[in-house]
Amino acid sequence: MIDPELKTDLKKIEKELSHMDKESTGTWHTLWRGCVYGAGYVLGAIVIIVVAGWILNVIGVIPALSHQVAEFRAALQNFTGTVKQ
Repeated sequence: MIDPELKTDLKKIEKELSHMDKESTGTWHTLWRGCVYGAGYVLGAIVIIVVAGWILNVIGVIPALSHQVAEFRAALQNFTGTVKQ
């Protein structure tokens, strides 16, 4: 026969394991969260790079970028009509 103290300890462990199983998320949920987190990380990095490039262009640190922006504006103007500066 099993010792009563051991039996109560095993019941506590079983109850805790079933509780942990209910609270745990599935593999697909974890994969989905990882993909969303990764996409947010990449999009955030792109936004930071674009904003930093725009600020450096406005300040005049990157003169080559201003030349490319002027060419892009000219191309848009030819395509759509007018572009605000």
